[in-house]
Amino acid sequence: MKKKKQLLIALGALTLLGAGYLLISRGEDEAPALSDPAEAREVFTLTDFAEEEVESMGVENSLGGFTLVRTEEGYLLKDEPAVRLNRQSAASMAYVLCNLKSFEKIEESIESPGDYGLADGGSARLTLNLNEGSPAVVTVGNSTPTGNGFYAMKEGDPAVYLLPSYAVSGLFNSADLLRDRTLPGVDFQNLTRLTIGGERIIDIVPYFPYEALSSTLSTHVMIKPFRRPVAVSAQKYSDSLEALAGSYSIVSFVPEGTDTGLDQARDLYLQDSAGRELTISFGGKTENGQEVYCRISGLDELVTLPAAAASIMDVRPVDMADRFVRLVGIDQVSELKISYLGEEWTGTINWLDEETGEFTYQGEPVDDKAFKKMYQEVLYLLFEGEIPGTFAMEGEPEFTLSYTGDAGSPGVTTAELYNYDRDFYAISIDGFPPEFLIGKYQIEALVSFLREFKG
Repeated sequence: MKKKKQLLIALGALTLLGAGYLLISRGEDEAPALSDPAEAREVFTLTDFAEEEVESMGVENSLGGFTLVRTEEGYLLKDEPAVRLNRQSAASMAYVLCNLKSFEKIEESIESPGDYGLADGGSARLTLNLNEGSPAVVTVGNSTPTGNGFYAMKEGDPAVYLLPSYAVSGLFNSADLLRDRTLPGVDFQNLTRLTIGGERIIDIVPYFPYEALSSTLSTHVMIKPFRRPVAVSAQKYSDSLEALAGSYSIVSFVPEGTDTGLDQARDLYLQDSAGRELTISFGGKTENGQEVYCRISGLDELVTLPAAAASIMDVRPVDMADRFVRLVGIDQVSELKISYLGEEWTGTINWLDEETGEFTYQGEPVDDKAFKKMYQEVLYLLFEGEIPGTFAMEGEPEFTLSYTGDAGSPGVTTAELYNYDRDFYAISIDGFPPEFLIGKYQIEALVSFLREFKG
């Protein structure tokens, strides 16, 4: 039985070898036919020049025209040599225009140039003035129905060719797109001064201690236009500068004779921690309202920036303030006293270490969490607007809030609220004439809380 099984295996192996031999033999006699390689696309040359062969290149289109002249330093505008060009942009455009290639001939000999938009100079015309020989001229007409290219002819050749859109797009623009758009800059994230011009100048500098028990969440302080320094809203400050930085790019260059409104400009001044300075003078907006005319220090030309860049000029001083009536950290305070129309509330703190203290309210010991809740209610008094004009303080304040510092932060700071009208109090800080208003409803809510507070 074993020998019979081995014989069967051997016969199977011979069968497989035989089949393999037949396949190999057949492959030698009848090799499969390979597909013919795709025929190479025919290339039609409209321009084929090394840049060194070209003295200048002229562009004419519906916007007018310009001529680029090649120099050892790069390209410049023939009629405006002082205008700064972006070297890379000018060189890239020159290279493409000196090497215009088409992969499709539309018509061998044109009879009606107007059918392709090629009559009367077409939509755009390129003239390459060579160092030797006659100029090379290419006329570009309409775009194809699918928009993937433009019809074109070269002078001396009756054929119509198809040029890819990317190759001739530069022929339809003005020289503005080749200009250097580099702007003088500062570090918007590290300013040491920000001055917003206008009828009321806003002047902002890094925060500095300017009053007793000085404490703030802001990194900056407004030293103008208010009578006393006011801490800056970190959110408003950041949002305003982000809008400016995000829109600080040239949209266009302003032609001479344009009514820019810069005769009544408002100036924005910035200085960063490295000492770099920047002044942007904002004029009027363009006709479409999307851009604003600007004069920028260190830049010879007048330009337009996106209109959003000027939004910082519309910020009101009161909107740039952080709005806290008095923001004093609890870790600086030994006593908090509040009075309202004859009623008084007093809280004291005796700090044992940086985190632990003994708290009293109306002379009675209270839990630290309860005291801090009460302190927070007082802390979150926010002014809501600015007093129009001036306000004369008369009589006694209806509400007084005072903080007394501890041994490490000596001093007293006081907020006094005087009746302004039926709905608002005028706020005086440390004796300064009132400049801000707070709604009476805030005081009434706080007083109700204090009357019910038991600690």
